[in-house]
Amino acid sequence: MNEKTGKWVRRFIIFFITLLSMLILAWLYPYYDHVLLIIGRVCLPFVIALVLSLILHPLVRYLERVGIPRLLAILIIFTIFFTSATFAIYKGYPRLLAQLKLLNEHLPELVQSYQDWTKEFHAQTERFPDGIHKKLNDTFSNLEEGASERVMSLFTGISGLFNIVVLAAVIPVMTFYFLKDYKVLGKSILSFLPRSWHEESRRLVTELNHSLGGYIRGQLLVSVFVGILASAGFWLIDLPYPLVLGLVAGATNIIPYFGPLLGAVPAVIVAFTISVKLLIYSLLVVIIIQLIEGNLLSPYIMGRSIHIHPIFIILALLAGGELAGVVGLILAVPVLTCLKVVVSEVRNGRLNIDR
Repeated sequence: MNEKTGKWVRRFIIFFITLLSMLILAWLYPYYDHVLLIIGRVCLPFVIALVLSLILHPLVRYLERVGIPRLLAILIIFTIFFTSATFAIYKGYPRLLAQLKLLNEHLPELVQSYQDWTKEFHAQTERFPDGIHKKLNDTFSNLEEGASERVMSLFTGISGLFNIVVLAAVIPVMTFYFLKDYKVLGKSILSFLPRSWHEESRRLVTELNHSLGGYIRGQLLVSVFVGILASAGFWLIDLPYPLVLGLVAGATNIIPYFGPLLGAVPAVIVAFTISVKLLIYSLLVVIIIQLIEGNLLSPYIMGRSIHIHPIFIILALLAGGELAGVVGLILAVPVLTCLKVVVSEVRNGRLNIDR
């Protein structure tokens, strides 16, 4: 077989595998939720450990550069990180639990306030033409039903996906081995590839680690700062449940563009059910935090780490949200970053898919 024929054979194999994968995905579509649940149960500890290793790896490398052996560096970073995390959970968990309990007790009052507002809104819109009035009512009904389903599915998913005790035991062990044996793991993966692909694969992994690892580390750090600022801001204006609402704001900030809006909704709803004055203060806190995040935190921490136009990011978020809901929104930009790195390597001639 000559070189030209070999290239066409490899291209046909790639095309066949891609087509077969698409057919399998189409066949699994009716069982999509069940398949995702199984994959989530298996992969969740792996993904969390991988993300933690990406966060901690630069610190380990820094200690190595100053002369500390890698194993000792990992143990030092592990001790500091998990001791700090345990202390934060020990101190924060009782307060968070107390606020969640208080929120649960006051939830009927919040729901009643919301229902009173919707009744008033319904009465005011009766003067509108019948078509507009009906459309507004249908929209609110759909939003309420969707929100209820999301909340129920969230708590059901959390309780069914994992056991916290098992995760707490497994994740540190997996993170340790990711940090300790990343070179061994890399060589094991390379052994499944043709030798002619090894150099290009190493370069591709290095680029992915630089772009994807930088994005994940930066986005998580920004989200932590946003959560702290939101909790402090809500506490200063005497908004109830500041720790819970700040945690929601920080967690949703992981999702670019749409996340800050989603994170602000619970705080705005709680404030709205209390007073207009508190609603205005809450909106001011949200706006100030977003100004700080957009003009100080993200430019300094993130820079332009992924170099992707916002239009493509928004399209990826829309596609991810449609395909996999909240998980899709979180994974959309990392997947887009990986695709961008691969396309850049191919376009610049550093990755030859024909070999």
